[in-house]
Amino acid sequence: MEYLNFLPLIMFSLSLIGIVINRSNIILILICIEIMLLSVCINFLINSFLIDNLLGQIYSIYIITVAAVESALGLSIMISFYKIKGSISLRLLNLLKG
Repeated sequence: MEYLNFLPLIMFSLSLIGIVINRSNIILILICIEIMLLSVCINFLINSFLIDNLLGQIYSIYIITVAAVESALGLSIMISFYKIKGSISLRLLNLLKG
């Protein structure tokens, strides 16, 4: 049953590679972060199933909630930035000062 842990490991590594390779598109970076959180969630679910404990399922619900909030906030910031600047390039994000 240890082979079940390879899927989250592959998903996490692919999303990490996607973040490292792609540094110009914000939408793809957000998608890679979402895949990373999903792989952690799947890992919690698999380990929760293997040790017969509900704590991993509760943590995965929290992770999914945080991922939804993160994507909603990120997309709203991107929409407002696009309305101001007309582009969503990552190179222009250093203009944001808070």
